[in-house]
Parts: sequence; structure tokens; C-alpha cells
Amino acid sequence: MDMNASRPTPHVSSSKVQGPRSKVLSTFAFCLLIFALLSSGCGYHFAGSGTLPQGIQRVSVAEIDNQTLETGSEKELQWALEREFRSRAGMTVTDEGEGVLNVTMRQFDLRPLSFDSRDQVLEYEVTLLLDVILTHRETGQTLWQANNLHVASDYSAVPQVVVTTSPEFQQGTLNPEDLDGLTDIQFSETQKHAAIERLFATAAREVYFRLSENF
Repeated sequence: MDMNASRPTPHVSSSKVQGPRSKVLSTFAFCLLIFALLSSGCGYHFAGSGTLPQGIQRVSVAEIDNQTLETGSEKELQWALEREFRSRAGMTVTDEGEGVLNVTMRQFDLRPLSFDSRDQVLEYEVTLLLDVILTHRETGQTLWQANNLHVASDYSAVPQVVVTTSPEFQQGTLNPEDLDGLTDIQFSETQKHAAIERLFATAAREVYFRLSENF
């Protein structure tokens, strides 16, 4: 007698094999659906992805009021703001924008961050304090305002402490092989200029993010 012939062939339900995986996929899809519903219902959006107050899409950056001793730096900040807003989808920077961005530079400071054993400065920090107002060109109404907006950027003052693999150094104009040919003063001034550029770019980004989030 053939024992194999009389033995019933075991049947494995495909639904049981795929059950756990299907359950995971269903749970994941359900979570995505809940997230989408909550996002649309609460008006949630990622930082910087919203529109400006009252749907403003055309912006003018007014001449910046520079109350600091850094003469000429207001132009660099204005260019940084214009670049930032132009890089955003749906935004237009024009002289006739319905929204006018007014910026006041209140403080621009440079302070030492660290010293060596001989009290030589190794790192500096540059900080910027701003007041920003968005007004409606036609009515003069204040649409958004942020006071005491603070941003900072630091830099190495001597080549011995610079980290050449850091993003800050790699975004600058110096190469690692350039360091040996610079005096400490030349190096410090080059790093300071790069830090100020980063400072203004950070300030412009912060203004846009806060403005688009109405924060």
C-alpha cells in the first residue's frame, strides 16, 4: 500500500502566509490616510512651504534701515533677502510688489568665542539683530511683524583650528592647500567675510520661514 497516496496533501492558505505583511501594509496605508486628513484639516504644512499673509506672492524689499556701524552691510542683506524669496516657488520679487518688506538692522556684533593658553582668539561669532515688517503697499496695513530676530554665525580666526572638512569651510572660497600661504590676519578676514555671507543667508531664510508660517 502506497502510504503517500493516502496521505492528504497539506493545504497552506495564501491569505495566512501573506496575512502579516498585508496587515502591515494596511496599517501603513491607514496611517498615511489619517496623516493626510489631519494635515488638510488642521492646515499643517512643512516649514517654509506656505504662502505669505493674505496670499501675497509679489514682494518688494524696501531699502534696509541700517542702525549699526557696519556701513554697506544693508546692501548685502537686501541681496540675500531677494535671493531667498526668488528661490521660492510662487514668489516674485519686484519693485511693485503688493507686499513690502521693511527691515531694520538694529545690532551687528562681533565677539570672541574661544581663546588659547596665550589668550589669542581662536574663534569669533558674528550676530545680527533685526526687526522685520511686511506691509500692504496699497493700504499700508501691517500684515506681519517680527521684532528682535536674532541670527548668528561663527568662524575660525587662525588656520590651526579650522576644520577643513566642515560644511562651513567647504562652502567658502579657500582650499586646504591655501592655508599655508596666508597670514593669520588674512585668514581671519577671509573667514570673517564668509561668516557674514552665511549670516545674511541664514537671516533671509529665517525671515522667509517665519513669514510663510505667520510665526
